[in-house]
Amino acid sequence: MSENSANTATIEDEISNSECVHHWVIADPDGPTSNGSCKKCGSAKEFMNYFEGSSWGSDVSLDQLNKSVNSERKNPLETVAASVRKEESF
Repeated sequence: MSENSANTATIEDEISNSECVHHWVIADPDGPTSNGSCKKCGSAKEFMNYFEGSSWGSDVSLDQLNKSVNSERKNPLETVAASVRKEESF
């Protein structure tokens, strides 16, 4: 083997042994997190569906709001619709 081909083999070995530069494929949002996998190496990781410090981090679903002990509204959707109409009328 020539010196040049030996250097090429060494460089290729170093590249293959280095950490993967991930290309993440992230599943559709499903709750506060989504699963993702690397297209290149197959590694798996969980991703947040919100930014740290945003209000989405502590978001609750409509079902949770409807089941809330403090929720005494008879028709929460009507209340939301009225609120939206009021906001859009400004």
